Amino acid sequence: MAGFSFNETLFVIDLDDDAPSMLRVGEVYADGIKIGVDRDRGEQFAFYVSEDGRYDILAAKPALAERWVQEGYLEKRMLQLHLDENDEIDCYLLISPSSHILMRMTDVRCYGSCYYAHMVASAMWNTRHHDPFINMRDGILCELYGVVLPTYTKTPKIADAALFYNTLRGQYDSEDIRSPEDFTDGKGGLSRITFNEGLKAHNMAVDTIEPYFAVGEYVDDFVQLAPHATITGPLELTKEYQIYATNSDTVLLAMSQEWAQELIDRNLVLQMDMRPVQLGRTMIKVLALPRRSALEALNNRHFGLTQDHAFKLALAIKRARTKMPEADFSNALYVEHLGLVLPTVFTGGSKEQDADLISAIVSYGPFAQSAFLDDVREACIAIVK
Repeated sequence: MAGFSFNETLFVIDLDDDAPSMLRVGEVYADGIKIGVDRDRGEQFAFYVSEDGRYDILAAKPALAERWVQEGYLEKRMLQLHLDENDEIDCYLLISPSSHILMRMTDVRCYGSCYYAHMVASAMWNTRHHDPFINMRDGILCELYGVVLPTYTKTPKIADAALFYNTLRGQYDSEDIRSPEDFTDGKGGLSRITFNEGLKAHNMAVDTIEPYFAVGEYVDDFVQLAPHATITGPLELTKEYQIYATNSDTVLLAMSQEWAQELIDRNLVLQMDMRPVQLGRTMIKVLALPRRSALEALNNRHFGLTQDHAFKLALAIKRARTKMPEADFSNALYVEHLGLVLPTVFTGGSKEQDADLISAIVSYGPFAQSAFLDDVREACIAIVK
């Protein structure tokens, strides 16, 4: 278990909270989700975990949830109605896979994960795009839709840079409560410069590759998303590919022309599924993928791993090894939606390397999930070998 990190806030229950629960533990919904744990509560909202641990549920009172929709933070389709015994709406539900962060902004920690730092920043930029003055300090981070949902409390506002730095801090570091006025150098906002400064201050790798797309850029012209869908920020920047969050439940995989052509030539992806995009003199290929599925570099894991996801990943590695006997998968891109891992290096790999890779992933776990028993690890190793 050495080196395994998890998010302890997912497992903390406030025993002093005697407010009535908005949902009943044990309640079953039409889609089979059963409320298992009453995780955390606020005045206008509450967090729950499904009995099987696969989903986090945010319940919000109508006034709060409807305001999120009216102000553009969420679309109405993203929420489910919950009716009381009189068939009246008593709250709205936002149901998120447990592999995605759904919690109070003040509880979010990146634990050294550059991916999560990017995710937090893109969610903050998305919220700030809707309202330049909203207070995000007591907001709710929803990774699935890439947004910080404001709760409209009267707590003192702190600067966006300070709020972001708090997500990077260690367990025993004090909270940064500086207001925008405390930043006399004008760096109280969260820009790409202050983002990199935060990463550098916490010994994390900074962005050195120029993004293909800018925050707030419309993507309607080359990807069929919701009308007026925009880029909210990069999640991964490499020489071969870049991953972008949008203000929907879709992410964009932007590939360099050279890498995309290599994948096409090896029959790993279909050219018809990708959209060509001209950026100045550079041509790239873009693929829209569901955010609910894993899209990650295997050397920079972040997607919460359940037993089913572990077996899916093992099968994807085995499938890719059959297609590419010599490829190195140690830093390959895992695209769960395609059921494949896509290497950036096509030599130097082996089945023994695959066994070590899947063993490390299952033994120590990705971000925010627990490690598994030995039988799951042995089964995954058997699959890839």
